[in-house]
Amino acid sequence: MKQVYVDALGGKVSSVGFGCASLGGRIGVREGLRALERAYEAGITWYDVAPSYGDAMAESIWGQFASKKRDTVQVCTKVGMRPGNTSSLMRILKPISRIAIQTFPALRSQVSRVRPQPFRVPLSGELITASIEQSLRRLRTDYVDVLALHRPAIEEVVREDIILALERIVKDGKARAISIAGDLEAAMKGLNDSLPYRLVQTANTPLEPNLEKLKDRDSSARTIVTYGTFSCLDQLVGRIGGQKEILSAFRELGYQGNLTEIASSFLADYAFATNSAGVTLFSMFSKEHLDFNLRRLKSHPALSSLNSIVALLSVEAGRPAQGRA
Repeated sequence: MKQVYVDALGGKVSSVGFGCASLGGRIGVREGLRALERAYEAGITWYDVAPSYGDAMAESIWGQFASKKRDTVQVCTKVGMRPGNTSSLMRILKPISRIAIQTFPALRSQVSRVRPQPFRVPLSGELITASIEQSLRRLRTDYVDVLALHRPAIEEVVREDIILALERIVKDGKARAISIAGDLEAAMKGLNDSLPYRLVQTANTPLEPNLEKLKDRDSSARTIVTYGTFSCLDQLVGRIGGQKEILSAFRELGYQGNLTEIASSFLADYAFATNSAGVTLFSMFSKEHLDFNLRRLKSHPALSSLNSIVALLSVEAGRPAQGRA
């Protein structure tokens, strides 16, 4: 497993991170624990959770998984989003819905529409202090490696009571580092070296190249954590199928298979190539997804080789070409 150095933590972590958003919601406890262990055995040490993930169950499940291996894993949890209100009936029906989706995958979108969605809450110093204490209990640990503001408003990133609460949490040893996990504007606001944010978490795809914009603005030792690798999969498949020039470019670079296989491989390659010094999050609850990501990590082309396709996609989307060698 490739490792990257995180300056804020003073050590190395796995370059592939495990995103736990579905842990306890779409994925049951036993299946989730098996997936976490499988990833750990493959060398993955970075895990990303939040109080709102998995209908408020993700942190507790991760705590069960990590209770005997805390010194060999890193965890990022967050503050700022709360889980939707799940009724008793919904909790009873959840295992049944998982079985139904496994049997009939087309039901996934319908189930997602009726599942209560997490919602954002206004941040304050008091909320942050209370939230980290609750998270530590659920995670069965006395510290987290990273505490992230979860989708903060721009003004919250620089508000004094919030900054003081975050600095106190680090001083007390309850979090080793502070991060922003949100949109690009909030991340940009937090790049000021006088602020406590030592990591930034943002979406990154060839159709949403946030990482390039962050790198253009920030020359410090911040570690960038990226997510959403496959969020534009359907859109990219449509572009490949509708543009012979783009498909030919993929073939010339050696991409094989059907359009979905080509698009999936390219998106993973792009994620790894653009964030070679950071952590790339994936949801890997199936062995197939884990194995796929690890294969791409070992064999992805250099970004310089991918830039020709990135340029084509940028022109087709009507924006200036992005990409770095």
